[in-house]
Amino acid sequence: MEELSLAYVRAVASRAGFAVEEVRRDRDSIDLHILAGGTLGGGALHSPALAVQVKATAFDLPEGCTQFPYDLKVRNYNHLAQQPTPRPRAAPPRTGCWLTWTEEALVLRRSAYWLSLCGLPATSNEGTSRVHLPRTQVFDSAGIRGLLERISRQEAIVT
Repeated sequence: MEELSLAYVRAVASRAGFAVEEVRRDRDSIDLHILAGGTLGGGALHSPALAVQVKATAFDLPEGCTQFPYDLKVRNYNHLAQQPTPRPRAAPPRTGCWLTWTEEALVLRRSAYWLSLCGLPATSNEGTSRVHLPRTQVFDSAGIRGLLERISRQEAIVT
């Protein structure tokens, strides 16, 4: 699931026209950086970057749910909640988990959603800390562009 999750993020970011760089050593709970060239959305910050921590789950939500829970390891939660950071961070825990292919198509199914933990208090939990991802915060090409535009305008990304 992890490799398919990373492939999902790379595919969506590439479709939006952004570069993706893999972090080879996960020291701050960051898996990838999504990078834009120039400025976006009238922003002043040149070449904005989004640091991404990818998580995956394979459960289906009941009909009508507007958000879903995810138990994030305390280490990851506390890293992602730290501020200020030079690059805002997003965690899309429900990434594309299912892959099918034919001679005509390669299809990644399911969706990804993002959540910024920046500015939240550190947790004193010992194992995990439950976060809730709004289904309205879709991690798609438009969502990535919106996040990078906000970063370029030096706006806080808070949920």
